[in-house]
Amino acid sequence: MELSRKEFQILSALVYKLSGINLHEGKKSLLEARLGKRLRATGINSVKEYLLLIERDENELRNFLDAVSTNHTYFFRESHHFEYLQEKHATIWCAACSSGEEPYSIAIYCLERGFKPTILATDISINVLKKAKAGIYPLEKVKSINKEILKKYFEKGVGKWEGYVRVKEQLRGMVTFKRFNLLKGQVPIEAFDVIFCRNVLIYFNRQTKEFVVNRLFKALKWGGYFIIGGAESLTGITHSLSYVKPSIYLKEAT
Repeated sequence: MELSRKEFQILSALVYKLSGINLHEGKKSLLEARLGKRLRATGINSVKEYLLLIERDENELRNFLDAVSTNHTYFFRESHHFEYLQEKHATIWCAACSSGEEPYSIAIYCLERGFKPTILATDISINVLKKAKAGIYPLEKVKSINKEILKKYFEKGVGKWEGYVRVKEQLRGMVTFKRFNLLKGQVPIEAFDVIFCRNVLIYFNRQTKEFVVNRLFKALKWGGYFIIGGAESLTGITHSLSYVKPSIYLKEAT
């Protein structure tokens, strides 16, 4: 399907208002593809009709936001960031966890080094959170994981689950998954030793990025690390974090 300029502006403005994601003209094809899936799922044939639906149906509005905000991820993505995790880091927040690969990777890394933090993993998408809680992944998702680690922390599916693995209870018990909107949710004050907010800021404009970073700053303990994605930067926004190296920032104790 192809969106008219007006339709694209209406939908992108709605996405920005509710999630902070900035769908500029270069994201038009992505929006068309994601919207097309929702039109097929609902049996609706026109954008006008779909707009009327999401005005009155909060569940479908959530489904639409889920479809737009879900991004590709994989186990041990940018795992060099994990080197900053230490035993003293008892509380970790993955603030854009998608389908769970990031928090489970962090849990494995910490257990392998002899410590067991509590991990909060949040995302705006209810659908990806369901997948994350289940902890079930196709084999291709874990093909890059060392066989010893795979055997230690994953169960191989049998029968109808052949071709899949499931994260073992030991890991699932370390991670609490919750829905959270980075723009609107109540942020706990000075609650976390480390906050991962990776590969989501890149979808925000400067103003929204600054707003989100400064909200999350409040949730970080003094002396805690704030970690963003390798393709992201806090350059050009006002914040109180101290630069350590690319992607790594520190809330320096006063």
